[in-house]
Order: sequence, then C-alpha cells, then structure tokens
Amino acid sequence: MKKYFLYAVSGISVGELFGLVFSLFFSYLYNLKDYVPSAPTFTDHFSRPLNAVLVSVILWGMMGLVFNFGALIFNIEDWSILKRTIVNFIIYYCGFTPLAILAGWFPLNLINWLVFTGIFVMIYLIMWFINFYAVKQDLKKINRKLRQ
Repeated sequence: MKKYFLYAVSGISVGELFGLVFSLFFSYLYNLKDYVPSAPTFTDHFSRPLNAVLVSVILWGMMGLVFNFGALIFNIEDWSILKRTIVNFIIYYCGFTPLAILAGWFPLNLINWLVFTGIFVMIYLIMWFINFYAVKQDLKKINRKLRQ
C-alpha cells in the first residue's frame, strides 16, 4: 500500500510540475501581463483567478496520476508487449482526454478532438519508440556482460 501511495504522490508532483512549467511557458510565450494557468476560455469560468489556479493544480495532479499509474501496465510480465502497449495507450488516452478538456486545452468539437487525438497519437508513438530503443540498448548491454 505504501508503494502505491508513494507512486500517487510522485505522479501528482510530476503532473503539477509539468502543468506549472507549461502554463508559465505559455504565459510568457503569449506575452501576457498576468500569469494564467490555462486558456482564457478556462479561466473565464472562475470569479477569481486564484480559483482557476487551484482547479488547474488539481487537474494537473490528476493528469500525473493517470500517467504514473498507467505506466504500471508495463510491469505485468504475463502480457505481451503489444497487449501492454494497447492497454497503456487506452488508459492514457481515456484518462488524459477528459482532463485536457476540463483544463480548457481545446474546445470540445469534432475538428479539435481529431487534432488533439492526432497529436496525442504522434507523441505517444514517439515516446514509445524512444523507450523501446532505450530498453533494446539496455538488453544489448546486459547480453554483452553475460557473454564475458
């Protein structure tokens, strides 16, 4: 139980760190006078900017939870890599998409959803291939050491 609690704390922390960094980046990128945690369509729903920040922090933490716990799928050794990848993708997509919509990252309509999905798939594939390559290199090192 302690392991999962620490996993949750880690996921929340990483999610909030990424959310903060990205929101600061975009606040500077758009040369805004004041910090905003998300798009104006999101922050306009709140009577106080502080409330928008609080809800954003909660959403970022939940995003971190989705990604941290979704990664646990790859610890299931009885499953093939294909099955783990498909289940991991489904968890990430189904967990992250509603949170991204709630965070106001894109308006909910067919075109924006398709663009979001395309970007999500592209980023997922890039990350999957990077991880696949890293694991492949680690296996080569292990095999070399075993041969010595």
